Amino acid sequence: MKLSAAILFTVMSAAPAAAANWAPAVNSDALSAVEIPAAAAPSRANPRDGQNYSGAEELFIKEFAITAISLDIPEAEVMQQNSFNNAFCFEHALRQALNTLLENYSNPTSPLAKTLGEMGVLAKPSKSDLNRARQKLMSRLNAPSTLISIVRPYRNNQPQAGEKVEKNWIFYLRMDGASYWAVVDRSGDKAPYVYGMN
Repeated sequence: MKLSAAILFTVMSAAPAAAANWAPAVNSDALSAVEIPAAAAPSRANPRDGQNYSGAEELFIKEFAITAISLDIPEAEVMQQNSFNNAFCFEHALRQALNTLLENYSNPTSPLAKTLGEMGVLAKPSKSDLNRARQKLMSRLNAPSTLISIVRPYRNNQPQAGEKVEKNWIFYLRMDGASYWAVVDRSGDKAPYVYGMN
C-alpha cells in the first residue's frame, strides 16, 4: 500500500505543473495574437451550376449555347421584379437583352460596335463583318471572367443613363474590364437598347 500511495502522491503533486503548461492564459494579448483566416471570395456561378434562376440558366444554355459566363440572377430578385407592371415575362426580357447585345451596333459604346471598331470596321459593316464580330463577341460572353447580372433597385451597377428598374428590365454586363447595360422596357413600347460606360 505504501508504494501505491507514494505513486499517487507523486502524480497528484505533478498535476498542477502539467496543467500550467497545458493551456495558455486567456487575455487580450493572447486573443489579439490569434489569426482568423478571411472568408474565401464567393465563386461565380455559371449557367450549369444551378445557383441562379433556372429560367435564365436554361435560356443561356439552350438558346445561346453560353455555358461559361458568370451569372448573378437570383430567383428571389426575378420573382420580386415579376411583380412590377410587365407586358412580358423575365425570360422574354433576357432573350431581348441578349439579342440586342449581339445585334445592335448603333450606339458606338455597345459591345458589338466596339468589337467592330477593334476589327477596323468604321463604316456600315458587311454581313461577313457582322458575323465575325458576333463570333468574337460570343466567345467573350462565354467566359468565366464575364459577368451578367440583373440590376436591382437602388443597388450597385445602376445604369449610367439613369434608367429605373421599376420601368425597365435592366441587365448589367461586365466584360473585358468594361461595363455595359442592356435595357428592356417593361411595357414593350420602346425597343431594347444597349450601351457602355463612356
